[in-house]
Amino acid sequence: MTDSRLKPLYTLFAFLSMLCSVASANSLNPATDSLKKLVSPAVKNSLKIADTITIRRITDLAHEYFESNPDSTKYYGELGVKLATKIKDPKGIADGSVQVASVEAFVGNYINAKKLYQHALKIYNKIGFAHGVFNCYTGMGSVEDYLGNYDEAIGFYNKALKIALQSRNQTDAAECYNYIGITYDNRGDYSKALDNYFKALIINIKIKDELGAADQYCNIGIIMHELELYSKALNYYKKSLDIWTRMEDTQGVGVIHENIGEVLLDQGKYKEALPHLNYARLNFNEMNDPDGISLIAYDFGLYKLRTGDIDSAITYFNRSLQSAARSKIEYNKAKAYWGLAQAFNKKKDFRAAYNYALQAENTARSIGSLNIKSSAMQQTSIALAGLKRFEEAYNKMLAYSELRGRLKHSESVQKIAFYNLEIEFAKQQKEIAAREYKKEVAYNKKLARQRQINVVGAATTIVVAVMAGIYYRGRRKQKAINVVLQQKNDEILLQQADINRQSEKLNELNLLKDRLIGVLAHDLRAPISTLRGLFNLLIDKSISNEEFITMTPTVFGKLEQTSDFLDTLLSWINSQVDSRQGAVKVFKLAELVEKELLHLSDKIQQKDVKVVVKVEAEVQAFAEPNSIRIVIHNFLTNAIKFSNRGGTIEISAGTKGARTYFCIKDNGVGISEQHLVSLFKSRVNSLPGTENETGTGMGLLFCKDLIEKYNGNIWAESKLDQGTSLCFELPG
Repeated sequence: MTDSRLKPLYTLFAFLSMLCSVASANSLNPATDSLKKLVSPAVKNSLKIADTITIRRITDLAHEYFESNPDSTKYYGELGVKLATKIKDPKGIADGSVQVASVEAFVGNYINAKKLYQHALKIYNKIGFAHGVFNCYTGMGSVEDYLGNYDEAIGFYNKALKIALQSRNQTDAAECYNYIGITYDNRGDYSKALDNYFKALIINIKIKDELGAADQYCNIGIIMHELELYSKALNYYKKSLDIWTRMEDTQGVGVIHENIGEVLLDQGKYKEALPHLNYARLNFNEMNDPDGISLIAYDFGLYKLRTGDIDSAITYFNRSLQSAARSKIEYNKAKAYWGLAQAFNKKKDFRAAYNYALQAENTARSIGSLNIKSSAMQQTSIALAGLKRFEEAYNKMLAYSELRGRLKHSESVQKIAFYNLEIEFAKQQKEIAAREYKKEVAYNKKLARQRQINVVGAATTIVVAVMAGIYYRGRRKQKAINVVLQQKNDEILLQQADINRQSEKLNELNLLKDRLIGVLAHDLRAPISTLRGLFNLLIDKSISNEEFITMTPTVFGKLEQTSDFLDTLLSWINSQVDSRQGAVKVFKLAELVEKELLHLSDKIQQKDVKVVVKVEAEVQAFAEPNSIRIVIHNFLTNAIKFSNRGGTIEISAGTKGARTYFCIKDNGVGISEQHLVSLFKSRVNSLPGTENETGTGMGLLFCKDLIEKYNGNIWAESKLDQGTSLCFELPG
């Protein structure tokens, strides 16, 4: 999967918020053209004309040129520094230095850029110009982000954000949240990236900054692409494309075409992807954007690789690598190495593939990108197998599977975080819309009242006596009309409320569906991928039958764990559907316990566990019985799993006031305090049982969900080597 960032121009520097897109250096907007005319005398007679007003105009002109012609930005920025130095204008020196630094960073001269920013920062601090300090921090943050120094970048952005919040500058605050989100995105921390993107988007919508909102829609779409939520990614990209097309922002449109092309590539829609990639390539070349040029070359390499043209793919990957190396963009270098490793593995040149895969691993490790690192490890394993180094290949594949499993679990958690953020964003959007609606209603009422006053006043001036009667009758008619209008308005509001309720229900169902699909897709993929890789090695005759048999138990163990996970998940899904059908009722716990003991009798006998039941027949609970049976099943299987052979399990239940409690206690191995704290908070790494039984780590999380759905509580008590008690309580 590729990864285009909105770093070119508008995400590099907070102080370079562009007013509009410019097609070429020779096509200037009226404001830029006027500035150029004003400063032309200073340009011609730079040794004679030098004053603060002219210097400000020159640095403003440098700013205006940045998007269309960075070379002109550098020229006017250096001229501003020269004139400001002549008259000893510290702010002019700092302003010009910032403009030059922006260009140096854009073309990859990061050392010069950092020196210029630091020089300007000292001046701004000395003269107390807070917004200048803000600009320097965001500029230095962007430089560190390009170099892969993500912690340093976030540190600079947080300093800039503090200034923006103190000055209550919402535009600057939105930009800072955007840059922080981009850096977390580059580091692979999608939850924090999404949190910052949504914060920026809410501010953009509140202050009606459409271009800023388009940036955020694009950034959120990028993360949806990373999480393989392709339809959602395309929806967010469309929102960006609509805004940028309407605002005639040609660069933004180019970025979106690249991102859409990448999604289509990952969906296997190669013919549909090609026009988008060609559009983006033309745009990046015209802008001389090194980051974009490197990424689009990588994209074309993937296109050629996936359509079978391996030699062309290698050519494009090398172009991407050369561009990234010249600009010192470590992230793009790592991706280019990974692309070359894939191509040479396809070409059966395993020695070259192995070298490139190692370089991809090392580069990804240096910038903290676990996604690229895991993908590179897979290519390393394939290359090692091709080189007949089977044991190393197998160990590398195991390491890849373990890391990929962690990443997929993390992606599942991040998907849930995204859904929560999206719901919160929708809620805040409604609140903003409601406030705007109230303002509009108040304004219309005020306007209507003013019009009535004007009409009555004018009419009264002409003929008081006659208009008094007309006014009286008119008022009565108006009241009757107002009553009718109010009734109609109330009807409309009731209909709107009903539509909102239906919309919320549909959204909840959609989120439940997406969540279940996301969990199924990612928790089933790792063992299947491992099994597929094993069979590929066997088919390619890269391993012998004896080596295949040696690897088989590990793979079967993973498949058994996945089957257990699938059974639990499907039971939970059925309980969700039943609960929506209103199956809550009073039932007896003893009956459920009897059914589960019968169902698990084989496991109990196999482990020679003694079960003591202390559940009276009259003990009742109020919930959905099948859901509670799932909970009892999970409690009992955990107790069997962690009991020693010949151990004892005690099942008890009773009532306390209007509540019914239920516990299953074993005298097995117990749970450490560290695992006990996180038992019901998220999915956990399931530990093997006393006889190496395996689990998914999802069971108790589902139990918590089911119990709390019926207004119950769930908890656990345990000590190492003394056993564990799993309990819940429900309304009686």
